[in-house]
Amino acid sequence: MSVSTASVRPEFVREPEPLPQGISVAVPLSWHERLFRHALVRKGLILVLLAIVWEAGARYAGNDLLLPGALQTGRAFIDGIATGELTRRAALSLSVLLKGYLAGIVLAFVLTTLAVSTRFGRDLLSTLTSMFNPLPAIALLPLSMLWFGLGQGSLVFVLIHSVLWALAVNMYSGFLSVSETLRMAGRNYGLTGLRYVLAILVPAALPAIMSGLKIAWAFAWRTLIAAELVFGASSGQGGLGWYIFQNRNELYTDRVFAGLVAVVIIGLLVENLVFELLERVTVRRWGMQR
Repeated sequence: MSVSTASVRPEFVREPEPLPQGISVAVPLSWHERLFRHALVRKGLILVLLAIVWEAGARYAGNDLLLPGALQTGRAFIDGIATGELTRRAALSLSVLLKGYLAGIVLAFVLTTLAVSTRFGRDLLSTLTSMFNPLPAIALLPLSMLWFGLGQGSLVFVLIHSVLWALAVNMYSGFLSVSETLRMAGRNYGLTGLRYVLAILVPAALPAIMSGLKIAWAFAWRTLIAAELVFGASSGQGGLGWYIFQNRNELYTDRVFAGLVAVVIIGLLVENLVFELLERVTVRRWGMQR
């Protein structure tokens, strides 16, 4: 069946109508604007700016013993990495931290599970957090050294204390904020005890749990460095805290600052890589956090 030429409509070109007033056309971003959209670039520029201010302040002070510059500290940091001493101390600190951190997470989960399951558990968690949460973990170091000796057990004990109460408070607050609809859905499916906590409460309270994990990490990291300053002086060995203490005694101020820089860098890496990745694959992916 053929189509006649008379039935074919002629082609024409139509000019687009002008946009109404008040409507703007999106302009492609320039390369530097696209670059600044990345948080890593913005934070890197902030660090560079702080290093410049630090170097300027050190040059103005003119006393390397009191305040070494950023460049001098950078050289000491590179030397510590090259000799392996700084990396060895950092690895030792992180290994001890991991033990205390994981043990604190397990104990916090046990306490909060007991608190949402029984009235006695709620009273127990409330009483213990009121008693021990205001107590600085470093204040327990003399007792822990008396009980556990001059070993890693003393450090792990104070780390558990620094992690446990901060995480338990955030985790329990997250459990309390779970909507009654989700709670009823879990009960309708016959979930009780540990299954109810894992299937209903933990996923719903995950933003609060992630916040508690970050707070507990910060408490544990600074507690460990402070404890190693005392622990290292007592036992002759330790991690980054002992590295800082030893170089302070020998008046190597640039190495002291290099140790402090290592503490800061590890904190930034854990915060911006580990926890950022966990949040991206959990709460942000599930639409629970922006």
